[in-house]
Amino acid sequence: MKKTIENFILSSFALFLFANSGFGMPVVRSAAGADAADILAAVNDFRADLGVLNPNVPGSFPGGRRQIDWDAVPDIRSSPNVLPANFFNVNSPRGVVFSTPCDNAAFFVSAKSGNPTNTPVRFGDIDPSYTDTFKTFSPQRLFTVVGGNSPCNVVAIDFFVPGTSIPAETTGFGAVFTDVDIPGHTRIIAYDRNGRVLSRGGLKAEKADNGLSFIGVSYSEPKIARVEIISGKNGLFPGIIDSVRGRDVVAMDDFIYGEPQPIF
Repeated sequence: MKKTIENFILSSFALFLFANSGFGMPVVRSAAGADAADILAAVNDFRADLGVLNPNVPGSFPGGRRQIDWDAVPDIRSSPNVLPANFFNVNSPRGVVFSTPCDNAAFFVSAKSGNPTNTPVRFGDIDPSYTDTFKTFSPQRLFTVVGGNSPCNVVAIDFFVPGTSIPAETTGFGAVFTDVDIPGHTRIIAYDRNGRVLSRGGLKAEKADNGLSFIGVSYSEPKIARVEIISGKNGLFPGIIDSVRGRDVVAMDDFIYGEPQPIF
């Protein structure tokens, strides 16, 4: 059953998350459903909150947004190959650099159909069950982090002026998740330039078993310097099967965020 919750400014949920934060009330957009059509309205509203889509070039525009949908990542940087943490600040300048607290972990973008290594799509190379577990919002690729010795489900993003090492902050951040089975585990935590939490308790994605979920938060001015994404209860890993009771394996699709603005 489709569920959509939009514009939490006056809701008790938003008040709980952001009361006394000192940063004003944000706009939160959230939706979940069986397929892309069920969350598209919320995603488009969030895009409109941030502004027009800017080109993927170095430097910072005065407004608008950037977006990562993974689908233009070349085969050489897709599964089974590792995605460099700074790919979207150096190779394709969009002002984000990934990190993770997990030991020996690496970032991966799923293979597309017809790839030269015949790698299974939608992370079927990590575990064969994942190809049928995950859907895409924007075909064909997805994103995840994989631990070196054990499952990992935490990705952090630091913002920079695209193509530079200048720290930046943004007006908002949103992400699409695929196959959120257990509510509460999949969430986004936003931080300001001083490392203070903007989203107390995290912005939690709604349940969409075998479907898609979206959650995004935006402010009237740049405030977010870093986000931490917890995707599911369990990280993608060989033998970690989503259908096992009590497990929830979640992959990520589109990232949408405000144009990174330099921190002076």
